[in-house]
Amino acid sequence: MQNRKGLQSLAAVMSVFMVVLFSFSSCQDESEKVSPKAVESTDELVSFLVKSGFNKEDIELKDETYIIGGDILIDKSEVEKHVDNGTSLEHLPTTEHYRGSYLVKSRYVSNISFYIDSSVPSSWVTAIQGAVNQWNSVNGTSLYLSIASNKSNATTTITTGFSKENWVARAYLPSYNGRPGYNMEINTNYNSLNDDYKLFTIVHEMGHIFGLYHTDQTQGSFIEGTPSNDPNSVMNSYILPWNGFTKGDITAVQIIYPD
Repeated sequence: MQNRKGLQSLAAVMSVFMVVLFSFSSCQDESEKVSPKAVESTDELVSFLVKSGFNKEDIELKDETYIIGGDILIDKSEVEKHVDNGTSLEHLPTTEHYRGSYLVKSRYVSNISFYIDSSVPSSWVTAIQGAVNQWNSVNGTSLYLSIASNKSNATTTITTGFSKENWVARAYLPSYNGRPGYNMEINTNYNSLNDDYKLFTIVHEMGHIFGLYHTDQTQGSFIEGTPSNDPNSVMNSYILPWNGFTKGDITAVQIIYPD
């Protein structure tokens, strides 16, 4: 991730949404080899994601979860449901604001609630609270976010992890049954980020939770009525200091979640 406004000194550190590369070791025991059917299934799912507009080099499978573009997470089981039911993530976009195949259903969209795990540092808690307020300030939409004090009452849990990989935070997309993405993870390796960058990051990840894709990548379905050029969108795949939503950001949410 890079800052296109001259923040070159931060570019190497804050490549938040770049592809994360993992190394896998293979077992030499003949009995532990992956079955041909499993390989064929995985190839089919990757092919499906590519046909849906994702770049193959941006797709990685780790622990039964596809990681796309570094910070978008989709359970393998969710992709399998698409394939098994003949549904699609169709429409290769040609312009900026994109959404996923699944959006949050009306019974959840007016109360997407976040439970903040006790491991989350206070500076990130402040960013989470600020991001909730920012999304709730958008008029003309049924979208409403809140923070839950009890995990059992939350739709989404925010947790932490530590990694030296180049991602700051990542989140799941809405599920097949219309629930918001169930988890967001913050990489504590980036706790020293400036508060404005933390806020931008969390606002961005919350966008994934309710179905927005990256605006600067050709994936998902184009949101008709949004601009063809929106370089400062919060859903771009690089960090900027938080400076509010663009008109395109607001229009996108108003279109997919109208009041």
